[in-house]
Amino acid sequence: MTKLAVVKCLPQQNLECSKEILNNFEKHNWVYLAPPRVQEQTSKLSNLPIKEGGIIISSGGSIGGPNLCLQSIENLTNSALATGTWLKDHGLKPKDCIILNSLPLHHVSGFMPWWRHQTWGAQHYWISHSMMHKPIELEKFSKLLANKYRRPLITSLVPTQLLSLIDDRYGLRWLKSLSIIWIGGASIPADLADKARREAINLAPCYGTTETGAMVTCLSPKDFLKGSNSVGFPLKDVEIEITNRNSLKIKTSRIAISNWKNNKLESITNSNGWWEAGDLAQYVTLNNKKALQILGRRDSAINSGGETIFPEEIEMKLMQIISKNQIPIQDIFVLGVSDKKWGQRLVTLIRFKEKEINRFKILSLITQLIKDWQPSKKPLNWYDCPKLARNINKKWEVIKWQNWVALNKPIDYKL
Repeated sequence: MTKLAVVKCLPQQNLECSKEILNNFEKHNWVYLAPPRVQEQTSKLSNLPIKEGGIIISSGGSIGGPNLCLQSIENLTNSALATGTWLKDHGLKPKDCIILNSLPLHHVSGFMPWWRHQTWGAQHYWISHSMMHKPIELEKFSKLLANKYRRPLITSLVPTQLLSLIDDRYGLRWLKSLSIIWIGGASIPADLADKARREAINLAPCYGTTETGAMVTCLSPKDFLKGSNSVGFPLKDVEIEITNRNSLKIKTSRIAISNWKNNKLESITNSNGWWEAGDLAQYVTLNNKKALQILGRRDSAINSGGETIFPEEIEMKLMQIISKNQIPIQDIFVLGVSDKKWGQRLVTLIRFKEKEINRFKILSLITQLIKDWQPSKKPLNWYDCPKLARNINKKWEVIKWQNWVALNKPIDYKL
């Protein structure tokens, strides 16, 4: 039996949190990386029948909804080493790099840059949310580091960050100063990718999951700038397969040892060590080899600003709030729609209990009750839909509702 520590990953306390994680790793404890706004029930996890330590981290990579993923210290280190090998193959020494990390510690995309610095012996700096929104300060800070150490700067971003930075004079200069920008979490919109190419930004689009300890495939900046829209080739410790239905299967020594789902530990691989991810994919030819291209999700999950969001989960939470507060709403339907900046955003269709009702007051109340939710989980718009019925289970019906949303105006309750 082993102990479990809970680390609340508050963005303003990344340094303190990372020290706490290291302290627990030295004791071979498991560390649950708790998101800042989420209250998870961890009592049933307190006696994990697994001797080695590691992290327990939220994941949306599997089919069927979110779960908690167990990644051992060994797996995390193997992932960091594989990424370091990729860097060496592209002309950079991992130890010589300066890692700039703006992503949240409770996500694998934010945890792994920090763990790579621990594994490689490279320098690592946390970049605050406020600095990311002040590109002039971001560029000034990075320039000081570059001038002081004369070492390559590398970072990881999601497309929403790239979009906001590339349109700012100082943000663009910062992007162009970086030797490698791993970008993942969602596909890059075509117009954004084209703009990055015109500006000669060293983007390295990649595909990874929590279940694989982050990076699975990666495209070189050279191939990106030449026009490839793939996510590149598998890292050296990864095998991939694509089924005849375009489901993506992955095999690697750093697959999560198990998931915690439905109050029990579950293995995620089959008897041959393959894990079927929640994404659809296809091969594209690049440099006479097979590169990976992601087509989308196999389930109803959407990708919003780099976050995997399950509309059914949001729907259930909203209905709980409606019931608890006796809000006069008969039914709701949450779905994802395309969004230029975020990739996709949630919108909500509502059927009120009465025709003559103060819709503005009701929606103001709901938005106040969910004000602490993370932005990607808050519906962007709310639509009054008197004909909403609970027979919307099939894909063609979801598409029909997306068309309905496109033709109707949301309720402007902010007036």
